[in-house]
Amino acid sequence: MKLSITFLCLLLFSQSYSQIKTPPNNPEKIKNIIETYFKYDRENIHVQFNKDIYVTNEDIAFKGYVLSKNNNIPNPNTTNVQLVIYDEQDQIVIKQLLFTTKGTFAGGIHLSNKFKSGKYHFHFYTNWMNNFNEDDSFTQAVEIINKDEPYNMPSNEPNWKTTTVAFFPEGGSIINEINNTIGVKIVDCNQKGIEVKDGVILDSKSNEISHFSTNKMGNGIFYLIPDKNETYSLKIKTDKLNISQPLPISKETGITISYNNNLPKNILAVAIKTNEKGLELYKNKKYIILIHQDAQSIQKEFTFNNDEPEHVLLFDKKYLANGVNSIRLIDENLNEVTQRLIYHYNTEKTTTSFEAKTIANDSIILLGKTDAKQANISISILPETNNCVTHKKTIQGTFNLNAYLEKPEEDNYTYFDPKNENRKQDMEALMINQIQNKFVWNNIKNKIPNINFSFNKGVTISGKVEKEINSKSKYKISLISLKDNVFEESNIEPNGEFKFDNFFAQDSTVFLLQMINEKSVVKYTKMEARVKPNESQFMLPLRFEKNPCPIEKKSENNFTFTKSIFDEDIINLEGVTIKNTFKKEVFNHKNDMGINATAFKIDDSEFGNVLDFIGRNGYRTGIDPEENTAYIRNTRGSFSDNPPAVYLDNILVFDFNLLYSLDLTDVDEIYIDKTGSSDTSASAEGSIKIFLKQGANKKNDYFRAKYTSLIVTTGFTKNINFKNATFETQKEFFHFGTLNWTPTIMIKDSSTYELKFPKAAQREIQVLIEGFSEDGKLISEFVKVPIQE
Repeated sequence: MKLSITFLCLLLFSQSYSQIKTPPNNPEKIKNIIETYFKYDRENIHVQFNKDIYVTNEDIAFKGYVLSKNNNIPNPNTTNVQLVIYDEQDQIVIKQLLFTTKGTFAGGIHLSNKFKSGKYHFHFYTNWMNNFNEDDSFTQAVEIINKDEPYNMPSNEPNWKTTTVAFFPEGGSIINEINNTIGVKIVDCNQKGIEVKDGVILDSKSNEISHFSTNKMGNGIFYLIPDKNETYSLKIKTDKLNISQPLPISKETGITISYNNNLPKNILAVAIKTNEKGLELYKNKKYIILIHQDAQSIQKEFTFNNDEPEHVLLFDKKYLANGVNSIRLIDENLNEVTQRLIYHYNTEKTTTSFEAKTIANDSIILLGKTDAKQANISISILPETNNCVTHKKTIQGTFNLNAYLEKPEEDNYTYFDPKNENRKQDMEALMINQIQNKFVWNNIKNKIPNINFSFNKGVTISGKVEKEINSKSKYKISLISLKDNVFEESNIEPNGEFKFDNFFAQDSTVFLLQMINEKSVVKYTKMEARVKPNESQFMLPLRFEKNPCPIEKKSENNFTFTKSIFDEDIINLEGVTIKNTFKKEVFNHKNDMGINATAFKIDDSEFGNVLDFIGRNGYRTGIDPEENTAYIRNTRGSFSDNPPAVYLDNILVFDFNLLYSLDLTDVDEIYIDKTGSSDTSASAEGSIKIFLKQGANKKNDYFRAKYTSLIVTTGFTKNINFKNATFETQKEFFHFGTLNWTPTIMIKDSSTYELKFPKAAQREIQVLIEGFSEDGKLISEFVKVPIQE
């Protein structure tokens, strides 16, 4: 009996062990492959610009949105977004590090005449993106116009002479003796779609075999059952086009994938087709239809064993992800035979309504309502006739469409426009006219991402003190910014080095660094400090759309800017002194300087920092880019480059960085004597005395302390204070101006909001809104709103 029990246990163990060792089947292998490849979260970036054509006296403004791809919500982990701007020769013009919080960032550039006319590419990316085989960065092309040159307005008419036709058969090939669905794309050299009402497919005897049309994006579909002994061609004849182009030669056999995405009960029907010859080749072979977006997948097995050349498999679309999904046919060796793309409109579009009214002072109030809560949006408002939005990129188009296309669709709003009743048919035509998904199966199967690039967060402030540090001592470095209320501490290593990691430091910020002991007593020592920006280089090839089109300048499209009345007969006011006789100024410290000093009483109308003020009043000032230190030098013509003696509340200042961080709002009086006679101890380059307002003197305590200062020049770029540019004529403003740019509107418990801006003789306005909510709802509208009087 014991022997029988033992034998039975061994048998059960053997069966259990054999089950454990059973190798995974193909569906399990496929599931493991895609889950492994898409294991790590990825960032997708979308950026809204207030427009994309600018005059050189305008501001370029933008708002960025970063999505966590695996979680489909604003990415909470992204802090560092790199922006690199390239000119038409792919030369770097500007670099910026943009601070991102809760998935958003905002920024801009003040343009000037140093920007030449032409196209510029704004490239946004993160260091983390370098870990992956696919390009998840965002690129926006903008055009900059110099007002001194005539501008040829962009035309909505295609360049008919450069029309090209491309064919996209399902499965990549036209197969003999079966009904083939074939996509056709007709565009000009600018990739502008060409709409055709009646195109025809002819055989070699000029018999009409099939007819087709294309939409305004140039996409169309036709059907063909080819005869292996026949050839076919496409024919288009209109008043603008006369095209005859042969179709690709059909193949003897192969496999295609078709689908019906319009069935009731949320069902997707996928048809896998071959011909009689293919039936013999593929019989007894197992295939898998895999439908997936990233790691979200569904799959079914089938064979051609029932002598039927067409198999139809039904899928519940609740398993499909929102946006582009891949339908892949996988063979027994896990190779991809063919594939198709399908777009699934899985979520309802967030809707926004607007109402614009004229209010007092010739202003407009725009009332908005967006059916989302806890959302972050940005709005650009343009005049009715503004033509400076040439491509309508939407946040849905970036995150749900272009994130999966090998060649992004630049002008994609039409596929999400609720007013476009044919948007689903337009999307199906776009899907068939794709060569493949951006995520290539061989890469998914064989090139698992290696994480070699870090998720950059903030910048690093590091340095070294000269004082020898005892290993038992407890010295620390304190990092202070009075203006930004920063008070941080870091330990000093035995070798004298210190570091502040993952630190938020904006450009132009002045930090004070002090060494303190365990009793928080400041101990003087010389030290060096620097800011490491964690700047990242994009490792994948740049994919900028180049314009191969010949420039067709039509005289009727020429636009000439009006020359400013201030360009000629300008009165130079240099050297002219204007005195205020309305109110006598009372100076409290005039006895501290000699009679040669010029006294300045600082009132609320003054702006900026003290260093800039000195630069506006007789000295050259600035920041040395190599040393990251401020300087004050005499104006040109001086025999010496020595700085003046600068006093703050009668204390000699050696570190001019502090003047860069000292706002004029804290200053009561400034005295400038370029002769130096007011201070016999000063250098021959003069003396400057600065006196703080009562109550601001407490800041002077830090200036008395023993410190080292650091001006940040390689930190996060500050967002611009956007200002509308002025134009000489109303016509110029209507064509190129911006009525309002609001980069951040927070929608919390209430879904309503309002904006006020000058009317500027508008009867209708263009409103462009983009954004997303905390739960990942995407918001996008391009609408014209009439003004109610």
